[in-house]
Amino acid sequence: MLKLAGLKGDQCAVKVADALKSIKGVEKADVSFQNGKATVTFDESLVSTQRLKVAVEDAGYGIAKPVHGEDGACCGGCGG
Repeated sequence: MLKLAGLKGDQCAVKVADALKSIKGVEKADVSFQNGKATVTFDESLVSTQRLKVAVEDAGYGIAKPVHGEDGACCGGCGG
């Protein structure tokens, strides 16, 4: 799952989904404007998470910075 930044509506979500789906090895990409998240099913032997992030950025959007405690992990900002 990727947390997204800069989505302003459903059309933005469609644009990000299309960008992700255009990558060889991506099987499915569901993007939610309401949640600001992209859930991507992909073949890790063909595409990396970094490549997915680049596709989002190339489409004109960003990846949201991690928040402390999100998903049970530290964001690294406080050292805790």
